[in-house]
Amino acid sequence: MFVSIGIKLIVGLMGLLLVMRILGKKTMSEITPFDLVYTLVLGGILEESLYDDAIHIGHILFALLIWGILIYCIEVFVQKNDKANQLVKGKPSVLVNDGKLNVQELEKNHMEMEQLRALLRNQDCFSLKEAKHVILETGGEVSVMKNTEVESVLTILLIDEGQVEINSLRSIGKDESWLREKLTKEGYDNPKKIIYGEWSKESGFYIVPYPEEPSLGIKIDG
Repeated sequence: MFVSIGIKLIVGLMGLLLVMRILGKKTMSEITPFDLVYTLVLGGILEESLYDDAIHIGHILFALLIWGILIYCIEVFVQKNDKANQLVKGKPSVLVNDGKLNVQELEKNHMEMEQLRALLRNQDCFSLKEAKHVILETGGEVSVMKNTEVESVLTILLIDEGQVEINSLRSIGKDESWLREKLTKEGYDNPKKIIYGEWSKESGFYIVPYPEEPSLGIKIDG
């Protein structure tokens, strides 16, 4: 039993390394959701076979071979066909272009404002106002070009997709009445018309209303 498991592990590991070698080298930042799926399946093939005595080494190698050939064929096909490449692996999305938030791209990628803020913070960008260009890459990370004319400050999210963030208000010692009064001075009579509203002690408010017309998406690749 133990000898069989050990042999399967060794053979399976060698098979996995060979398949990954044939498919090519990629860093973790370059892995797309498609790459992650086929990698998980490769690992699953080995995992399911370890403790099943009915599955022999030949079965493992055969499964790895067939799966590797399928993925290799798909990789070759999508490299030669741009439409297939975009369908299988996706394409970068421009979330912010020249300081303007693209609401349609956010909705298309099922991304919430809190998620966007977290991704921006990972790039040392602590305010949406500070972001000049933001691109969501196919691997899920964002590339950010900052607006050098905007001072970098830590901001508080007070309005998220039309909803007032009460807990955030309380954390800065304010209430909803204060917020509505400030919004009125900024020219907004209803928070529900605002997709994003941040505030900082240093810079005050930065507000992005819902667009009246859909924004035109920009394709930077393909």
